[in-house]
Amino acid sequence: MAKSNAYLISILIIISSLSSPSQGLTIAGYTINQVIIDDVVYCRFNGTPNPVSNATVYLTCGGSTTRLVEVLTDTYGAFRIVLNVLQTVLLSSNTCGLGVNIPEGYCALVAPENVLYARLMMLNIVRNGTITTAYYTANLIFG
Repeated sequence: MAKSNAYLISILIIISSLSSPSQGLTIAGYTINQVIIDDVVYCRFNGTPNPVSNATVYLTCGGSTTRLVEVLTDTYGAFRIVLNVLQTVLLSSNTCGLGVNIPEGYCALVAPENVLYARLMMLNIVRNGTITTAYYTANLIFG
């Protein structure tokens, strides 16, 4: 009996070591472990695109109002969103997008509650050892 239990346990260990801990997002045959969204928020005021500092940028998916991630732009309007493995599984550039809360006085355009939306666009995929990262942008120039 002890031999059969040890045999069964060793088979389970071998099988579990062969399976991936997370299926993740698959793009062009690559299993994506991490997603990074880099961009700069600009808004035209008097025709010139100016960076929007201290704006809240957030990621939503599937038409939901739930914010998966939320960050603030820096003084140059730049931001970076890094998704963990669970958030990466939820990502789809077809159904996910970025919302931006523009502080008053930055844009010449009027939007409901000063919130603007943009779709995600994939830039490239980079493999670094065991980590495969998909880089996205959203081309956030408003106005």
